[in-house]
Amino acid sequence: MEILKVCADPFPPYQYLDSNGQVKGKDYDRIMKKLKTAGYEPIFQIDAWNKIYKEFEDGNQDVLFQAQDSPERRKKFYLSQLFRYAITEIVTANKDLCNITSYNELKNYRVGVIKDYSNGLEIDGLPLSCKIELNNTEEILNAVCSGKVDVGVCDQGVKEYLLNKNQNVYPIESLTYKRPLYVMFRNRKHRDDFDAVKENEKER
Repeated sequence: MEILKVCADPFPPYQYLDSNGQVKGKDYDRIMKKLKTAGYEPIFQIDAWNKIYKEFEDGNQDVLFQAQDSPERRKKFYLSQLFRYAITEIVTANKDLCNITSYNELKNYRVGVIKDYSNGLEIDGLPLSCKIELNNTEEILNAVCSGKVDVGVCDQGVKEYLLNKNQNVYPIESLTYKRPLYVMFRNRKHRDDFDAVKENEKER
């Protein structure tokens, strides 16, 4: 059975280390099951995005998730069929900012984003001068609540998983958007075998 090296960054509840150091998560379970059904033996590594992405680019990893589409990536790698949509929210502790109606307005505020992470054109197109880079969603939520940033860019599922009951944050609903996510492969056959596996609708 061919071994495939699979990697992703910590993004609970989709993939994360539990209190015992064991990998858990919805996306992790789905992807590992599909790879095993396709006839492969997946070995998983979870680490910071900038580390795993470089390893994937350098050929030291075979499979990476969750990846966004881009022309540059399609020139070098093989993207699966759509894996799922992620919902991205722009959140704030200041209810007055919930009246913002365009992404362009965000350039007037301090925007917390995850370092080295792509959030789609809506956010990536903002000037660097308004962005404050943080290491993960938990740091973004803390920065929003403490006033270090005015707004933060968060995956909705991760935010809801991490949100402390004492943290009052509000989504700017007009700026909520969906991002298509994919599983990315270095080898076309691996991608095609993965895509050929049919999932039970309840597993999605």
